[in-house]
Amino acid sequence: MFIYVLVPALIVVVFSIALLLRLNNDSVKGDIDGPLENFSVLEIKVPKNEDSTRDVQWASLAAENMLATLHGLLREDDVDQEHFSMEMASDGTRGIKFYVVVPQGILKFVESQIYAQYPTSQIRVVEDYMTDVIEEGSYEISTITLSKEDFFPIKTFRDFEGDPLSGISSSLSELSGNDKIWFQVLVKPIPDGWQQTGYDYIEAVRAGTSLSKGPGFLSGFAGLFAKEIVEIGTGMVTNLFSPPPPTNPRDYGKSFSSQPPRLTSTQDLEIKSIESKLYKMGFEVQIRILSQADNSDRAKSNLRSVIASLRQFSTSNMNGFVSFPVSNKQTSLESFKNRAFMSNGTVVLNISELSTLYHLPSASVETPNISWIYSKKSEPPGGLPVNNCVYLGETIYRSQKVRFGLSNSDDRLRHMYLIGKSGTGKSTMFESMISQDIANGHGVGVLDPHGDLVERVLDYIPDHRIDDVIYFDPSDLERPVGLNLLEMEDPSQKNLMASALVSAIKHHFDYSWGPRLEYLLNYCILTLLEVPGTTMLAITRLLEDDNYRKYILHFVKDPVVIKFWEIEYKAMKGNQKLVTEAIAPIQNKVNRFLASTTIRNILGQRYSTIDMWNAMNEGKILLMNLSKGKIGEDNANLLGALMVSRIQFMALQRAKIQSNQRRPFYLYVDEFQNFATGSFESILSESRKYGLGLYLTHQYTAQLPEELLKAVFGNVGTIATFALGAPDARALANEFQPYFGEEDIISLERFNIYIKLMMDGMTSLPFSAEILRPWVPEMAVEVPQ
Repeated sequence: MFIYVLVPALIVVVFSIALLLRLNNDSVKGDIDGPLENFSVLEIKVPKNEDSTRDVQWASLAAENMLATLHGLLREDDVDQEHFSMEMASDGTRGIKFYVVVPQGILKFVESQIYAQYPTSQIRVVEDYMTDVIEEGSYEISTITLSKEDFFPIKTFRDFEGDPLSGISSSLSELSGNDKIWFQVLVKPIPDGWQQTGYDYIEAVRAGTSLSKGPGFLSGFAGLFAKEIVEIGTGMVTNLFSPPPPTNPRDYGKSFSSQPPRLTSTQDLEIKSIESKLYKMGFEVQIRILSQADNSDRAKSNLRSVIASLRQFSTSNMNGFVSFPVSNKQTSLESFKNRAFMSNGTVVLNISELSTLYHLPSASVETPNISWIYSKKSEPPGGLPVNNCVYLGETIYRSQKVRFGLSNSDDRLRHMYLIGKSGTGKSTMFESMISQDIANGHGVGVLDPHGDLVERVLDYIPDHRIDDVIYFDPSDLERPVGLNLLEMEDPSQKNLMASALVSAIKHHFDYSWGPRLEYLLNYCILTLLEVPGTTMLAITRLLEDDNYRKYILHFVKDPVVIKFWEIEYKAMKGNQKLVTEAIAPIQNKVNRFLASTTIRNILGQRYSTIDMWNAMNEGKILLMNLSKGKIGEDNANLLGALMVSRIQFMALQRAKIQSNQRRPFYLYVDEFQNFATGSFESILSESRKYGLGLYLTHQYTAQLPEELLKAVFGNVGTIATFALGAPDARALANEFQPYFGEEDIISLERFNIYIKLMMDGMTSLPFSAEILRPWVPEMAVEVPQ
């Protein structure tokens, strides 16, 4: 009878030992093994508006391919084997972010493999965000392991209709206030020996000798020992209670089969599933979740939500994830922060399982608060100007920074056009460029309708260039600057000058303009240009005062002009209808702006105190502060248009100077739609030949007439856009395709641009860049004389 008591007792003892060993293996003791030292934290973002035609599985497939390559980090000596960490972090304010934490020794390799599979991703090295963890606060940590032996597979992305990341990310997004959750997956490649236990199990099932497919209690030495005890005990019991075997050889086949048992459909499916896991490379993995909140209940609730999201990977007859609370929270927290493998609690996942659990999001993941790239980056063209240029910004592509600019050559005279919403960085970019030009000795003009840019530029004037500054401030009523727009040295240029002035005034009164008014104004200006010392104030007097008109005509030599006044104008004066329709409107319009003390004090002086010719040819610094807040919008717009027409006229006068002696002059016009006269199209097409480079900026395309907008795109060599609204992004998209689309332009971050750069007379393909902040001395370069 003793044997009947001993055998069951042995079986119970051995089962208990095996169970304790398994539980001990799956729980976290607190012993730390292998902290990650000298590591870098890589923050990874991908575009949200990635190609929507891609299959929902492409992100997991990309991660699978990446992990297959990273498995090449496997070393022969496990002691020196590197590991890395794939992480998600979420809080109530900054949203969900994705990180990879790697040792410095494999940083470049890991980074290159991420780019290989996610070519449009953005990777940057950041400070370790784990410093945000408050050790004294309310936090909970849990380790995630498998419910069965490692060789049993979990569900992979091929078993899902959607992206399983959605479930995890949704649980991470349900945070508020000071809530924070960190999801950490430590990963270390392992050699192929890990599959052997699975193959032994498959062989046992096929042979009909499998003892269990359960949690794997009979594993290791204890398992083997227990298995032997069970088999011995079972044999003893069988011998005691079963009838003797048949003595007739013909009866042996009735009790024993020479063929393996026939597998059920469930067993067959089980074997195929296990084999599918064993076929692929494996990683030793440790999964941990850390939840922090204002109170313990909130921290536990958030932790349970994330753990619950992992149930989607479980199947009833295969494997799944289960959680084990830690026994020593403080030690586990240190392990978490150091990305250290605990000595216990690890599992083995193959590359498909691991890429299902962790991969970068795709457009199919609609979880709110994910930290996306909302505007793509692109590779810059080769041969960017990096010396002897005005620096524009830095290209940032795949962690490579290149400071580039617009070459101080003919490229700078092919003009530059900037467009972007208010506050995106246009004036900041101008400020940086202007300050460099001043430091480098170039001739510069700045026309600013707000005044802030000019005021800031004054701070960059070096001592040796103070005498070069010409400061035009119409709001200074005590010392008004003189600007006689009718001054002319070459009479052959009077038609050109008259046309420019008429165009400037027409721009100001475009809402009520007519051909007869333009015709009459043109003859007024042509007449006064022939008489030295006259000013714009004389226009209305010329129309109203017969004696003054006779006096002026005494100096006029042009017979066509004389004929107009003596015949046509006399006829107009005799016709009351024509007086009302033609003469009165021009009197009203001219008197309107000449009635302004500000305008009259400037345009009414017989001699100009600003020498535009000298400013351009000797490289002066012409700062025009046309602040609308000080002189009014109408006055600012009119003066600006007149100043632009004057600069254009002086540039055309350079035709009498040999081309190699025309010193470049760079004119920066902020909000240039306010000064864009009809002659602007000719300025864009002709001024390059005379050494005048235009730098233009404004906010949206509807501010410009369609013909002028076409002239800009047809003549400007360098085009850059900051963030725009939807209609303007649609209008500009053709300029930047196929590299950037409407959504990219709309979503550009502040101080970021898409640019097509003039390089050696050719416009580059579009690329992305971040503009430079205001100038620093290192940017200055010596200007060739």
